[in-house]
Amino acid sequence: MFLKSLDIFGFKSFADKTRVEFAAGITALLGPNGCGKSNVVDAVKWVLGEQASKAMRAEKMEDVIFNGTETRKPLNVAEVTLTIANDEGLLPLDVPEIEIKRRLYRSGESEYFINAAPVRLKEVRELFWDTGVGKAAYSVMEQGKIDQILSSKPDERRYLFEEAAGITKFKVKGAEAERKLAKTEENMRQVEGILGEVKRSYDTLKIQADKTLKYRTLKDEVFEYELDIQLLRLKQARYDHSDREEALRKKRAERDAINADMEAANKALEENMDLVNSLEAQLAEYQKNIYGLAVEKNSREKEIRLLSEQRAESKAKISQNEGRERAANIKIEELNDDAEEQDSVVRDLRKKVTDIEENIKSFEENIQITASRIGENENGVRRAEEDIRRLEEERAAHEKDLEAITDDIVAALDAGLKEAGYSAVERRSSEASLRETLSVLKTILSGRETLIRDLGAAADRAASGGGSSQSGLSPDELKRMAESLATGLAEAAAHSEKALALFEAYRKSTPSFIDDFLAPEGIITKKRALDAKIRACREGVGERRERIADLRKTNEDLGAKIEEYRATLEDLRVNRMKMATQAQAAEEQARLIRRELAGQESLLKTIQDELFLDRRRSEEIDERIDDAESEMADIEKKGKQLTSDLEKIEKDITKKNGDLAGKQAAIKKRMTDLARMQETLEKIQLEAAQSEMEIKNIQDNFRDTHSRDLMEFEERTFTITKPTGELREKLAAGRQALKDLGSVNFAAPEEFAETKERYDFLSGQLADIAKAREDLENLTAEIRDESSQIFTATYNKIKRNFHNMFRRLFGGGRAELRLSDPNHVLESGIEIYAQPPGKKLENITLLSGGEKSMTAVALLFATYMVKPSPFCLLDEIDAALDEQNVMRFVQLLREFGAKSQFIVITHNKKTVTGASTLLGVTMEESGITKVISVRLENEELSQVDEAPQQGLFEDEEVEIEEGRELPPGIDDPSQVTEAELRPIRSRAAAEGAPAVEDAPAEDHS
Repeated sequence: MFLKSLDIFGFKSFADKTRVEFAAGITALLGPNGCGKSNVVDAVKWVLGEQASKAMRAEKMEDVIFNGTETRKPLNVAEVTLTIANDEGLLPLDVPEIEIKRRLYRSGESEYFINAAPVRLKEVRELFWDTGVGKAAYSVMEQGKIDQILSSKPDERRYLFEEAAGITKFKVKGAEAERKLAKTEENMRQVEGILGEVKRSYDTLKIQADKTLKYRTLKDEVFEYELDIQLLRLKQARYDHSDREEALRKKRAERDAINADMEAANKALEENMDLVNSLEAQLAEYQKNIYGLAVEKNSREKEIRLLSEQRAESKAKISQNEGRERAANIKIEELNDDAEEQDSVVRDLRKKVTDIEENIKSFEENIQITASRIGENENGVRRAEEDIRRLEEERAAHEKDLEAITDDIVAALDAGLKEAGYSAVERRSSEASLRETLSVLKTILSGRETLIRDLGAAADRAASGGGSSQSGLSPDELKRMAESLATGLAEAAAHSEKALALFEAYRKSTPSFIDDFLAPEGIITKKRALDAKIRACREGVGERRERIADLRKTNEDLGAKIEEYRATLEDLRVNRMKMATQAQAAEEQARLIRRELAGQESLLKTIQDELFLDRRRSEEIDERIDDAESEMADIEKKGKQLTSDLEKIEKDITKKNGDLAGKQAAIKKRMTDLARMQETLEKIQLEAAQSEMEIKNIQDNFRDTHSRDLMEFEERTFTITKPTGELREKLAAGRQALKDLGSVNFAAPEEFAETKERYDFLSGQLADIAKAREDLENLTAEIRDESSQIFTATYNKIKRNFHNMFRRLFGGGRAELRLSDPNHVLESGIEIYAQPPGKKLENITLLSGGEKSMTAVALLFATYMVKPSPFCLLDEIDAALDEQNVMRFVQLLREFGAKSQFIVITHNKKTVTGASTLLGVTMEESGITKVISVRLENEELSQVDEAPQQGLFEDEEVEIEEGRELPPGIDDPSQVTEAELRPIRSRAAAEGAPAVEDAPAEDHS
């Protein structure tokens, strides 16, 4: 069995989670029109990766999600899970069972899973490559599309043969290799184009790089010449600067002497001038102070008036703010009371919401626990059903073995009895004769035993006494005893021979093969063991069916309990919403109160701050008024004192001005000499500054020109041997050579190095791509050759099988497959020609609907003969067939059902008779599909099932007449029961032979 189960939830009309269990062989899917039978086929196609919404009979893919009914809400997700047995390793996964799942959300998001691991659609499709399974493979024949294979274009018909040939994988790899080859050629063209551009840049940059290298060489030479010239200039400038510094030092010494004379004269003059200036400064200061005191007095008077006005305003504002503060405090107390009351209401409502949520959580947990128990019970039901199927299969196998053993018993008994020539009279006669002979032999041997003991005792006495006279027996007596012993032994020997002859006759009259029947490993023992196994299977099935009934009854109770929980849960959720809404409204009211309270508190804080500032400002105004009045008294006192001091200073200034006039004439003459000396000194300073500036310019110009410090090469000054004139000539020649080079790309060597590296890399890439193209061409050729060979071989097999299958289904005629382009088998279309009996060979488009269906069936089974798909879904492909053709179709299904699973959607009763399992599809609720599984047993198997229930070996004893044969393994007629004879009679009657007890021993066979 390949398909194990199909789990559907939210797909089309499957609103509830539905599990479809598939059985081995043929399964018929029944149900009225519109109940959702084809949705099962759509579910299988969909989970295998169907992407076309039209193929799902929908406008868009989201339409496959359950869209609701009058009593059901729409779902937001569709999920289909296909469970596949992989015991034979047909699929390339090393696991015994594979679960493929597809999930689609109404948002358009789609997911695929293989064994619960997320995968891409490509991985799902690759899993079924070359197995005949897929959304478009020959494992699915849909309603109304059975003639699609026949009516489609020859090129579109290839997929059936390619899937059977197993070249889908090769075809995909070949297409991938061709895409890679085309991409490689495109890459090669691109690389060649890029390489051409890089080659042009390579040539251009090589010329520029050579020119730049030559330029750099000349530039270095020019730099060397210019460096030597600048170093010589710097050396000369330093010598000149040193001479001027020395002359400047001498002139400064002379100037300092003149300055010393002038300083002595000026010192005396300055002393008198300082005194006069000091007095004048004091005079000015006193005048200034007096004026300042007058200004300050006016300012203080104005300040006192202004402060008095501010004090009156501040006291009025303080009185106003105190009234506002009292009002704000009252409002805040009222709002605090309202806020506390509202908080209490919110806490009560929130507590109610919390209690409701705890109840909701408790009910949800109860629902989950109950659902989990339902799931566990469902798993138990599935396990019990699987055990029932396994036990039924075991029972069927045991019954087949029992039937075979019964046949073997009859055949072996007939053959053994015939070969042995068995007769009950002869056996009893042989037994009596043998018993009589053995009795005589026993009597003879008993008498001789006594005689032998007497002889032994006499021999002992003779040995101990030393003579015969002492033994009590004469020699003649001993001789007679010995003769009598010999005669008895001879007679015993004769009877022994007779007993052996009688035993041989008895053995021949008794069938020896019965021992084999009765042995522990004999056929009767095996039969009884099979009976015990069959009874055990039946008891196991009964126990599991009782368990299934109990589990389902439990699930019904649990389901009712879940509904009660859900109703209560819905009420709780509504109540929670109501409480939450009330709590939210109460919180909003509390927030409004808090917001108003915060505003009032902020207003109070503002009022208190203003009140504090006003009071503080009032205090400051009082202090400032007191300070201003105190300062007014001080100012008036200082004004009187300053006026008296001012008059005294004016008198002292007039006296000192007369002494200064004589000293100023002598100082004027020395200043003339100092001016001439200063002119000479400034000239020398200017020359020294010029020489210093020249040194700096030389260094700065060199740094600006070459971005390097000239002092780095100071040591080079001592190694210069060429004169300046020669250096200037070489410098001019070098500059001319640079000028002759023209414009230069200074980055050309580096750009050339990069371009050369890229050119070499692209050349290597081009060689690698050329090699890859050659490898891809070889690979593509190999794939095409191998695919052509495989396809041709498969095509020929299908062609031969198609002809034979067509003749079998139509009872004659012929059918052909032809390649439209035999020279290109991988691209060639496939034409189909059919000639039903009594008609001409014609294209299939001219056939009737029934003939097209039968032709398509012939092609399908011809393909299965080459490569059977592990399962096949047939959606009403027998709709156009008459009764006779349906019987032929069913016969083929039975033959191929041993290798593949067939799930047939049908309304035909004849097709149903060929199925071993029925899947009933119903709509108990409008728009909701449900599936019911029914196991079928054919009539013949049902009759065989009754025998183990009656018991083949009961304790009832029957009389068997002499001369009648016994059942195998029975050597005593008194041990034979009617139950043991019943199956033998039934078998004999079925074969047209007389009953066992009615057949004479000599004529039985």
